[in-house]
Amino acid sequence: MTPATKIWLKEEKTDFILKSVAFLISPVLGLLAALPRLNTRSSFLVLFLSFTLFGLTMMVPDDRTEKQNFDCIVYKMHFEEATYTNIRDFKTYLHTFRDQDRSSSTDIYDRALAFVVAQFSHNYHVYFMFVAVIYAFFMLKSMRYLVSEDNYTFSVTCLMLLFLFTASQIYMASVVRFFTALWIVVYAFFRFFIDHRKTALLWLFITPFVHAAFFLIFPILCLWLVIRRSNKMAFALVIVSFIMSAFAVQLFSMIVAFLPDGLSVHYSGYLNYWYIRQINEGGSGYIWIVRTFEFAVRLSINLAAAYMAWHYKERILGTKAQSLYFLMLAFIAFCNFTFMVPSVGSRFVMFVFPLFAYVWLVCFSNDASSNRVLYPFAGLYLFYFLVLPWNIYLLPALRPYSLLWNSDILLTSPLYLIYNYLM
Repeated sequence: MTPATKIWLKEEKTDFILKSVAFLISPVLGLLAALPRLNTRSSFLVLFLSFTLFGLTMMVPDDRTEKQNFDCIVYKMHFEEATYTNIRDFKTYLHTFRDQDRSSSTDIYDRALAFVVAQFSHNYHVYFMFVAVIYAFFMLKSMRYLVSEDNYTFSVTCLMLLFLFTASQIYMASVVRFFTALWIVVYAFFRFFIDHRKTALLWLFITPFVHAAFFLIFPILCLWLVIRRSNKMAFALVIVSFIMSAFAVQLFSMIVAFLPDGLSVHYSGYLNYWYIRQINEGGSGYIWIVRTFEFAVRLSINLAAAYMAWHYKERILGTKAQSLYFLMLAFIAFCNFTFMVPSVGSRFVMFVFPLFAYVWLVCFSNDASSNRVLYPFAGLYLFYFLVLPWNIYLLPALRPYSLLWNSDILLTSPLYLIYNYLM
C-alpha cells in the first residue's frame, strides 16, 4: 500500500450528523458512533477529540499506594514540581541529562513536556490532555493502516482485530512514557514496511528519549534482519526462546555491565535478584490464578504464531504483510526470552498485538476457517478486559478506567467536561 491508496471513505451526511450529535452528548457515545464507518475523516476526528478528553478528565490520586499503584501519580508529581521550576532550573536538568551522570534519568520526554505545559497552566488535567494528544496522534496514525485495508469491514472479525490492534488503549497514556514511545515505533514500522519510507526509521532514534528501554528496539530490528527470509528459522527461534527464557536474567546482567553509566544504573535495579523474585514469585491468595492467566497469554501468542507459520507459504509469502510477520516473530522471540525480566518482556509483548492484527487482516481474514482460530485468541483478551478485576501484564482491563475516570466521561457533554476540568 502506498500513501496514495490510503484514501478516506466518502462522508455520508447522515453518518456525519449521527457522529456529531453522539459526540456532543458524550465522548464515549461518539466513539461508538464512529465505529461503523471508521475510515472517514470525521470518525478519526471524533476519536482524536474523545481521546484528548480522556486525558483531560483523568483523575490522578495524590499518593501512590498498593491499591492505587499507577505510574501517572509519579508524572503528576513531576508536573507539580515543574510548576515551581524556572528556566534556569530546567537548563540545569538538561545539562545533567546531557552529562548522564549516575544520578540522572535517561528519559527526558515527560519532564520536558511537564515544564512546557507548566509555563501556561498549573492544572494537571491540562498536562495529561497534552499527553493524550501526542499519544492519540501516533496511535491513530498507526490505526489508519489497519482500517484503510480493503479487507477491513464493520464485522465481528474486524472489530476483534481492531480491539487487538489497539490493545494499548488510551488508558495506557497514564503510563505516559512507554506507551507513547510504543505508538511512535508502531507508526514508524508501518510507515517503513508498508509505505516503504526509509526515513520513517528516524522516529526510532527519538524513542529512547521518551523511554530509555527503547534502545532495545534496535537489537530486535537486527534480529528481524537475521530471520526475515526464512520462516523455518524464525519459528525455530520462537520455540527456542520460549524454552530458554530461564537464562534471560543472567544474559541481561552481562549486557547491562557494558552500557553507559546512566543506562547501567537505570537498569541494574530491574535485574536485582530480590526485585525479580518479588515480581515473579510474590503475591498471595489468588496469585496462582494470575500466574495461570499470564502463562495463557504467553501460550496463546506462541500458538497464534505457530498457526501463522504453518500457513506461511499459502497465506503470507509475497504479501505486503510478509515483513511485518517476521517482525512480529522477532518481537515474540524477544518477549519469550525476557518475560522473566520485570518490565521488559511483559511490556514489549504489547508490540505483538498491532502487528498480529494487521497480518491477520491482510492474510487470513477472508478465510472462514482461519477466523474460527481468531475467535478464541481474541476472546481470551476480551475476557481479560471485561471480566478480570486485575491486569494481566499490561493488557487492558476495565477496572483501571473506573479508578482513574469519573462516570461523567460516559454521560456528559464535552462542553461541560472542558468547562469543569479546565476552569
